[in-house]
Amino acid sequence: MQEVRKAYRLLFQYQTRVLDLIDFIGSSFNYEYNGGFPKFSNSSPNKGKGNLNAWAWDWLNMYFYEFSFTHKEDKIKFSIFLVNDTGYFKKVKKNRENKENLISKTKISAFENIEESETKLIFVIGKNTWKPWGNDWHDDEFILNEQGNKVLRDEVMLFKSYLLEDFFDEADAIEKLRDFQIYCNGFGVEFKYQERKIK
Repeated sequence: MQEVRKAYRLLFQYQTRVLDLIDFIGSSFNYEYNGGFPKFSNSSPNKGKGNLNAWAWDWLNMYFYEFSFTHKEDKIKFSIFLVNDTGYFKKVKKNRENKENLISKTKISAFENIEESETKLIFVIGKNTWKPWGNDWHDDEFILNEQGNKVLRDEVMLFKSYLLEDFFDEADAIEKLRDFQIYCNGFGVEFKYQERKIK
């Protein structure tokens, strides 16, 4: 039980740091947080709701999570997806390519090895449109590729992913934000970085 207590305290510290980082990124592009959505499981049961047959993932729903942002004047939509562990998605892709059975989200022993998995942030922009990659964003291309785009006349959807560890140093974090600005500009989407400080 000592390890469990350590794990919960570590998760608290980690998630606090991640939330500060998400706030920093949103404000660096002059966007305000507008709510979030768990993508791997359901929302955590609360206020007397839920049942004990729910997945344990439902109680750990930042495992794969979308942080949505809005801008008072800009009509460009912006979200940051936190993928804490690509292990499930890497194994699903590998099994599909090898024509093997898909795995269950609750069978963590079948996930790709921790050493071969990643923790990443995926920045997503939608100009004049907002269309998920795959069913509710569960698409190999979206979760595992470094970048992607869908362009149809004046409708533009873009994403670019970065390893979370690349944001642990403030100078490196700013470099990634500027990189994303350049990536957006390359598709005619003006998405401007503004100097901020991480809390």
